[in-house]
Amino acid sequence: MDDVRLVAFDLDGTLLDDRGRMSNESVEALRRLALSGTAMASISGRNVSKSLAPFSPDLRPALHVGSYNGAMVLGTGTDNERSLLHEQRLPADGFPDLVDFVGNSGVNFIYCRCETDRTGLSEAYLTDEETGWIRNLVRMTGVNIVLEPELLSMARDLVPPPKMILLPGPERREEVFEKMRAAFGQRFYLARTGDDRIEIMHPEVNKAVALREICGACGVALSQSLAIGDGDNDLPMLTAAGIGVLMGNADSVTRDSAAGAGARTCEPLEDEGFSKTLARYVPDG
Repeated sequence: MDDVRLVAFDLDGTLLDDRGRMSNESVEALRRLALSGTAMASISGRNVSKSLAPFSPDLRPALHVGSYNGAMVLGTGTDNERSLLHEQRLPADGFPDLVDFVGNSGVNFIYCRCETDRTGLSEAYLTDEETGWIRNLVRMTGVNIVLEPELLSMARDLVPPPKMILLPGPERREEVFEKMRAAFGQRFYLARTGDDRIEIMHPEVNKAVALREICGACGVALSQSLAIGDGDNDLPMLTAAGIGVLMGNADSVTRDSAAGAGARTCEPLEDEGFSKTLARYVPDG
């Protein structure tokens, strides 16, 4: 097994608890990684600003960022210094059909606006209805979600975003997910996240793409990377990495899929699964 030179990790449910907090042990483990010169990458479904928000000022500049499940990938540095390594938005020819599906299904959704210009990134989350699932997402991630009741009728005229989020709730998630797979096949990349959400990206987007881009920027082989996650959307990254580790708190569907893909497992988040994984596989970090 190659020595680990890059550690990539998901945030919610992997490093952060349901209140968006990381343990003291995890913070210290990340600081040891930074001091050892091991490259680090936060690769999550969050937008760029909320991907960086949980980290202290001493850690933030050392992090590569894969946001929107890898649709936007940025290098290290202060926020106005980061280079854009990769960008992939929802396909323009399929976006109107997706908007129609959302409208016909009556599902609460979030349009993840992300625009780039010479001054940097401008981001906002827009939703058509304030629901319990929206409030839960705000509580967990701290993201500001703007209510726009006419969003569905406006959406066709908007630039395709890097990601859309559907919030059918836990009772309907599997039903809506299967209907989307039947309707769209390979036209979009669909991922279950949390227990109530479906995230939709370009079919070529996944966290493995972000991991490859970041490894390339760091001059690190994939075989020298460790990836840690807890969700269905983490599986491509876990499979691509030299070592892929699924958190013990992952849901049963994800655990079954991860086992079939050969991912390893660790303790749950509440039992310090993240910091123990770093100690296990990067002992000098």
